[in-house]
Amino acid sequence: MSSGNNTRYRRSDSRRSVDNGNDNMAWAFKGLAAVCVMLVLLIVAAVIGFFRMQEENVVNHVTVECGEQVTREDFFKSMILFSDEAELSVDLSQVDTNIPQEFDFNITLFNMTYPVRLTVADTIAPTCTVVPYTMYANEKMPEADKLVTDIYDVQQPVTVEYMTEPDLSRTNTSIVYVKLEDPSGNINVVEVPFYISNDVTAPVISGAKNIKAFVGDSISYRTGITVTDDYDPNPTLDIDNSAVDMNTPGTYTVTYVARDAAGNIAMTDIKLTLKKKPATYVEPEELYAVAQKILNKITKSNMTDMEKALKIFHWCRYNINYITSTDTSSWTRAAYDALVKRQGTCYSFAMAAWTLLDCAGIENKIVEREPFRWSAHYWNLVKIDGQWYHCDSTPRQHYNSYVFMLTDAELARFTGGGFNGYNFNHSKYPASATQSVQNRINYGSATVKK
Repeated sequence: MSSGNNTRYRRSDSRRSVDNGNDNMAWAFKGLAAVCVMLVLLIVAAVIGFFRMQEENVVNHVTVECGEQVTREDFFKSMILFSDEAELSVDLSQVDTNIPQEFDFNITLFNMTYPVRLTVADTIAPTCTVVPYTMYANEKMPEADKLVTDIYDVQQPVTVEYMTEPDLSRTNTSIVYVKLEDPSGNINVVEVPFYISNDVTAPVISGAKNIKAFVGDSISYRTGITVTDDYDPNPTLDIDNSAVDMNTPGTYTVTYVARDAAGNIAMTDIKLTLKKKPATYVEPEELYAVAQKILNKITKSNMTDMEKALKIFHWCRYNINYITSTDTSSWTRAAYDALVKRQGTCYSFAMAAWTLLDCAGIENKIVEREPFRWSAHYWNLVKIDGQWYHCDSTPRQHYNSYVFMLTDAELARFTGGGFNGYNFNHSKYPASATQSVQNRINYGSATVKK
């Protein structure tokens, strides 16, 4: 009995062990399956996370300022995350960012396509430099663009207009507001200082003097005339010569009328005296042809004005003979006789030098002795290197030389030949230079020391 029971119990233990083993294998398979499922889930999550990360790295709307450059980097938050592998459906280098615009395109990365948008926007207002403006009361208001300069904007055109306008009926200093607007509607309002002046001063006419001419001559009324004004930089000048009959000898009135922008008027009259052309008259063209031949012989093209002028006065002094009387019916006759016949009075010497200097392009004037007791005298005032100097080629008794480039002060002290005789009305002529140049002049050889 006892042995039989023991056997039964051993068989039960053996069956129990087999059952436990089967259970353990089942649990093992279940655990392995769970691990596999977890791995699959992790891989799926990783893949999803990767693509989500790429999607989040793409900037789906990029806005750039008009005129700025756009690059592929603008469409990614980070260039580390495989951004170099991305393909854009447009060539950004061909996008004109100077034009405000908006368009869509795609970015492809690992077979995933992401729609994006590019906006080129102009949000910056035009810039400029203000120009303070001065005008006269009751003058026409200038266009607004006259009050600004250096206008810049990436878009053109920029419109310029007034926001406010000053009261032009009275003088004042104020601020004018000028609006600049570009095609995108960006606005910049600038403040421009604006001064309205009540101009009551008339222009000044200078250089108007009486004219002597011959019947039939061509008159240049504007030669030597200047008009200035305290405010208007460009006053006008009209000349009324309607009373002149160029075919009839006589004395006529010619009126110069100057006007400024404010309407102020200045008037001055001169007398035009016409005489019948003398029978011995020499036409200027004939005179200048003779003078040019002489000038070509005594000067060279590479000489300075000072060197040319010295040669001219040296030639006149030693090639023209002084006589007490000559034909002075016209300045051309006097100059012609001095240059051709080689003789004349002081008037002839002065006019001969004047003609040669004019051919050389050297500005000069004729100075007349004033007042005089016994006889008149004439010499030249010559402009050299921007300064005026006195020159005289007329021979003087007991003085074997000539006067060249003396200042007013030097001329007043001059006593060549034992007397001066150079008194004149200083108010009629420009003031001379004040610095002496006599140490540079060799009168004998007619040369200038460098």
